[in-house]
Amino acid sequence: MIIIKNLFRIILILILFTIIAQSKESDKINKNEWVISLEQYFLNLGNIEGSFTQIDQIGNITKGIFYSNGNGSLRFEYFSPSEMLIIVNKGIFAIKERRNSKINYYSLEDSPLSKLLSKDLSLESFHVNGLEIQGRIATLELRTKKNSERNSIFISADYPQPILRQWKIIDAQKKETTIFFSKIKAINPLLDNFFEIK
Repeated sequence: MIIIKNLFRIILILILFTIIAQSKESDKINKNEWVISLEQYFLNLGNIEGSFTQIDQIGNITKGIFYSNGNGSLRFEYFSPSEMLIIVNKGIFAIKERRNSKINYYSLEDSPLSKLLSKDLSLESFHVNGLEIQGRIATLELRTKKNSERNSIFISADYPQPILRQWKIIDAQKKETTIFFSKIKAINPLLDNFFEIK
């Protein structure tokens, strides 16, 4: 009788370990599927607008409206009292601090932003450094260089159905900027000159 009980316990333990192993394998598959879904989500966004809240390296908070044409161009218009305007277009990051100030241009050659919202997006062109799932939010880290935190981006989106919620950018100087997104919606096609700073 004791032998039968011990055998029964062993069988239960084996079944339990099998279930756990299958569960972990299922999680891996789900994570891979989510990354593919995230890529498709970005590719299908098209022309959009939405609200954003930005927190910089030292904790300053600014808000505004952003636009994307689905071809890699972005426009961030900041609410008063800030007069800042940021344009990402054709691999160039342009920023105007004030209405009457000069425009500063920076190359996005090594930045993940250059292709993130582009029709040329392919997550295979990035180094996927990690994927963390907490409840209904997943955060993916993408790097332009495998062993460097510089020029990397952390993207947070709904899980399992991706909807962009946040990204954190670490630039070449290792400065962090976090942007929270909301009220994203499709809009009519935007003209090319909308993504120019004059």
